[in-house]
Amino acid sequence: MKLLGRERLDRLRGLGGQVQKWIQSWATEVTAANWKHASEVEDQFPNARSSSQGLFVFPVAGCGWNVCLLVAFPQGVALITELKIEDETHGS
Repeated sequence: MKLLGRERLDRLRGLGGQVQKWIQSWATEVTAANWKHASEVEDQFPNARSSSQGLFVFPVAGCGWNVCLLVAFPQGVALITELKIEDETHGS
């Protein structure tokens, strides 16, 4: 997948080594993925929540933030749309 919006992850810098490792691993996995269906995202990331067509919420390890990712499967593109504090994503 082509991962767009990486600059949004800069907001998480300085939150600790565990968070930085998670960001690096997550971004590497997303860019290496070749997802064709939402179920493939859910299989690879069981902690991710699907909130609507092509929109996924990934909890960032150990910091209370979530990465919101919009995936255009046919185009092979994933866009980081925003970062949210854990409480902001409940009920979405």
